[in-house]
Amino acid sequence: MPSETARPLYADTRAARTLVWFRQNLRIRDNAALCAAVAEGSPIIGIWIEDTETGNLHRTAFYRQSAAELAQVLAGHGIPLYTAASSSGLVRLAAGSSVRTIIADASCTFAEKLADNALWHKLDKHGIRLTFVNDRSVFDQTNLPPDNGTAHTDFNRYRKAWLDRFSKPPPADSDLFAAYRQPFPENLPAPQPAALSDGIFLPRNGGETTAWRQWRRFLEQADSYSVLKDFPSRKHTSLMGAYLSAGCISPRLLARESLERHLNAWTDNLIRRDFFLQLALQHADDGPSDGNPEHTLRLTLWQQGRTGIPIIDAAMRCLHKTGSLHPALRRLSADFFCHVLNLPRREGEIWFARQLTDFDAAINQGNWRLAASRHTYPDIAAAAHKTDPDGTFVRRHIPELAHLPAAVIHTPWRAAGSIDTHGYPAHPVAGIP
Repeated sequence: MPSETARPLYADTRAARTLVWFRQNLRIRDNAALCAAVAEGSPIIGIWIEDTETGNLHRTAFYRQSAAELAQVLAGHGIPLYTAASSSGLVRLAAGSSVRTIIADASCTFAEKLADNALWHKLDKHGIRLTFVNDRSVFDQTNLPPDNGTAHTDFNRYRKAWLDRFSKPPPADSDLFAAYRQPFPENLPAPQPAALSDGIFLPRNGGETTAWRQWRRFLEQADSYSVLKDFPSRKHTSLMGAYLSAGCISPRLLARESLERHLNAWTDNLIRRDFFLQLALQHADDGPSDGNPEHTLRLTLWQQGRTGIPIIDAAMRCLHKTGSLHPALRRLSADFFCHVLNLPRREGEIWFARQLTDFDAAINQGNWRLAASRHTYPDIAAAAHKTDPDGTFVRRHIPELAHLPAAVIHTPWRAAGSIDTHGYPAHPVAGIP
C-alpha cells in the first residue's frame, strides 16, 4: 500500500477529493461509504488506520490480510488505499491531498465516539467535512427507535422490531460503485499487500473473497445448523464472526440470504449483533481492576487454561492458540469467570479483546455485560457433558487428559486418586465439588 506520508495524488492539487476511511467495512460489495463517495462526484482516495492497541496478533493479521486484498481491488477501480498508524496520519493525508469530504463507517462505542469528536475538530480546522454512514449493522439505532427514544434494552422486543422493519422493504445491495472507474494517479506505485512483520504464522484467511467462500460453504450444511450449533467439536457454526467484525462481508446481504433460506436460528445471531451495537453507546468503559492478589491469581489461571475445569481450560487454550472460540464456550467461559471465579467482568472483556480474531468492541462488551447480569449460571460439569459429550474438544486442547474416558474427562478431580493427569491440576481452583 502507498505510504501514509505520500503527498497529493493528482497533478491538479486544486481538485477537491473525497476520502473514504475504511474502518470495519473492508469490502467492496454493498459498501455504503464507497457508494456515498461516488455520489459526491469527486475523485476518490482511501485510507485504513491499523489498530494495534489491544495487542491482538490474530486480529491484526486478519485485518492486514483483509486490507491488502481491498487495496488490490480498489486499485482496479483507480483508487489508491493508504495506511496510517493513527488518526494523525489521516489528517495529514486529507490536508495534503485537497480532500474536502471524508466518509467513514459509523462507530458504535462510547470511546470511539469520543475519538471521532476529537477528530472532527481537527479536520474542521482544515475545512474538511467528516460524515458517517452505517456499514457495520443491518439497522442502526435511528432505524429502530424505541418508544423512549434511547435504545432498545429488551432483546425479544428488539428482535420483533428488527424483523418487522426488515420486511418493508428489506435492505438492498447497492451497485452504485460496481461500474465506477477513475484514472489511477501515475505518480504513485500500485498498492502493495500488507506484510506481517511480527514473525507469527497464521493462516491467510482474511478478505472479502474468502468471506463469501466461507458463507457459501456454510450454506451447504446450514439445514442442520439449529441442531448441531451448540457442539464445539462438530465445527458446525458459520465462522462468519471475523468477516463481519472486519466488514469483509455485508451484514445486510447475509440477513437477506439467511431469511430467504429460512435460517431463522442463524439470523438471530445477526439480530443480536445489531442489538449489542446499538446498546454500546449507552455504556462507557469501566475502570481497571483493583489489583486484588487473589483476583490476579485466579485471572492468570483462567487465562492460561489451568483452573482445573477441563472444559473451561480447553476453551481458553483454544482461544489463545487459534484466536477463535465456539459461541457456546464463550458463554460458558464468561459465566464461569463472572459467577464461579467471581472476577470483575471488565478483566474478562479485556482478555477476550486481546485474543479474539473477531473482536468487536461493542459486541464483546455486550456479551460480557450479559454474562455478568445473569442471576443464574449453569452447573459446569453438566454443561461440559452437554456441550462436549464424548470429550473430543477437551482431548483436542488438553493432551494431558487425552487418555481419559468420557465418563471421567470432564471431572478428573472426582477420580484424582486413581488416574494420572500428567501435571494437569488435580483439583479445581474454585473448589467445585
